[in-house]
Amino acid sequence: MAAMGTVGKMAVGFTLGLALAGGGWGQALAKAPLPSGAELAVAAASMADPVEPSRLKQSRQSRAESYRYAMLAGYSAAEREDYHTALINFRRALGFRPGDRYATAAIRNMTAYIARERAEAAKLAEIEQRQETLAEAVAASDWACAAASVDRLVVLIPPTSPDRARLIAYRGELTGFIEARANLDQWSTVCPGGQT
Repeated sequence: MAAMGTVGKMAVGFTLGLALAGGGWGQALAKAPLPSGAELAVAAASMADPVEPSRLKQSRQSRAESYRYAMLAGYSAAEREDYHTALINFRRALGFRPGDRYATAAIRNMTAYIARERAEAAKLAEIEQRQETLAEAVAASDWACAAASVDRLVVLIPPTSPDRARLIAYRGELTGFIEARANLDQWSTVCPGGQT
């Protein structure tokens, strides 16, 4: 059937070429034979280029392999606590298998881990900043600022930490300075307006 389509195309092309050589477009179109319905169907089928079943199956296998590799790469990165790389790979896996519950759950977990890491980094940065403020306040005998800094540090440091116990004890000493109103004229020099 494909051979018939090719022969028909060749005949139309040959006839059209002779007619063009003999007298122009008008005559060429008038003399060109019209293809049959069968020839038109063969031509349309050859132009559509349907996906062969073996190519379709190969495509599915390739996507399944890509999904598997992306998931494995994501799990490996998560074990190393490289949550950003893990998230990228889990998103790739979801691209290969949209709506997949395992990839979706992994993305949700990595997003939560990244958020937790960011919160922990922000907390550590605030602890460092508060410790610097506390040192400045103590050096300047600004007991109100020192007490406010210790109060905030007590909240930030984990309850099981020995540093927290030391801070609570130190807060008691600061309370003594505040009640004695020691160096009252220097208060609020480090923490302007009582801000900490």
